[in-house]
Amino acid sequence: MRRAEALRHLPSAYSLALRLRDAGLPDELIAKFLAMEREALDPLLDVAEAKLAAILVVERDA
Repeated sequence: MRRAEALRHLPSAYSLALRLRDAGLPDELIAKFLAMEREALDPLLDVAEAKLAAILVVERDA
């Protein structure tokens, strides 16, 4: 499964955060789009990346 397809399997906040980061938007703007404090963005991105990696591993091993 490709990354773009795997992103569709994530909850919307995680998917949007990763897509905006992939597009090169600054963290401050990503946080604003998600209506969250900038300080909360890094943990959200960490969880989003972990969930995305898990989806990709499961699909690869299937």
